[in-house]
Amino acid sequence: MTEEFFRYTDQLVNFTKADKNLLASALTFRQVNAKKELVSYDKQTDELFFVLNGCIRKYYVKDGEQITSYITTENNFIGAFDSFITETKSKEIIETLEACELLVLNKKDLDRLYVEIPLMNEFIRKFLEQMLIQFKQAQTSFILESPEERYKKLISKNPDILQRVPQHMLATYLGVTATSLSRIRKRILEKS
Repeated sequence: MTEEFFRYTDQLVNFTKADKNLLASALTFRQVNAKKELVSYDKQTDELFFVLNGCIRKYYVKDGEQITSYITTENNFIGAFDSFITETKSKEIIETLEACELLVLNKKDLDRLYVEIPLMNEFIRKFLEQMLIQFKQAQTSFILESPEERYKKLISKNPDILQRVPQHMLATYLGVTATSLSRIRKRILEKS
């Protein structure tokens, strides 16, 4: 159950076997049905999630409209990091799009692991650096690329996303309407 998780961590740091055992003991396995909120609006969260199986999105609600800000699938972390770190209410919602299998790490256990596993500090730093780079790349993409270019990049990196995420959610993630996304998809099909 933790093999995929440690494949992920091994890309960033080299935890010892003892470190991995401590870390594994802090993780909780959770199965969650589709369309369930992991983090709710205006509620504080003390959990981070590592996706073993499934698809999850993070979104905001503005003027009654859901705006998807992040989509992730297997072997990635997701969380409402601002709420988790600052212990404040979340302004975002995290929802399962499919039935999911997750490893959950709560803040109390993470704080304990910082003391028990000195390398944990480096792991979290490197993880946050990667998250910052992803955020910056997404921001740059919105500034420099057209919606069609963003769509092409998304499907080249994650082609099965089209079968896993409803079109209206993909549209808000790309910063366009569902109608515009339909036109983009049609243009791409006509060109191929």
